Amino acid sequence: MSELAQISDVAVSHLADRRPLLWAGATTFDILLDGSQTSGSLGLLDQFGRRGDSTPLHVHRSEAEVFYLIEGSITAWAGDDSLVLDEGAAIYLPPDLPHAFRVDTDSARILTLTTPAGFADSVRTAGIPAEGDVPATWEFDLGRVMSAAPEYGIEILGPPPDNPPLPPEREPR
Repeated sequence: MSELAQISDVAVSHLADRRPLLWAGATTFDILLDGSQTSGSLGLLDQFGRRGDSTPLHVHRSEAEVFYLIEGSITAWAGDDSLVLDEGAAIYLPPDLPHAFRVDTDSARILTLTTPAGFADSVRTAGIPAEGDVPATWEFDLGRVMSAAPEYGIEILGPPPDNPPLPPEREPR
């Protein structure tokens, strides 16, 4: 047995043990690690979205959030700033900073880290567990997000800021 396997605080997550959660638009979440696995210290999520999927403008009152773009491109609104983030970009969002984002390419995959943990539990509460393969489309009631958010210190402020038209289709960098 390796020394690492003997440490009781190690958290391991296997794909076979997880089910994707369906979200608004065509977004799915895979909760890689949550607070129950990390003693509340962080949450790690793998998020997949399609062109035009966006989050509402919102604030995490007690969590910092990091997005790392594995593939695709998004427009991120952070406070008063509007930023285009392409594959390989990362952004840190401190607690209490209003933010939102929108997928600008055909698809985007985003690794999301929150600290302390909590956001993953919000996603688990509001998301719809996928049975088998992820369907091409599904119905999602945004009321699920609205009702779960306050329990996890998330305040929904409204739609994304000025939500400009999507840019012309382009290849991610």
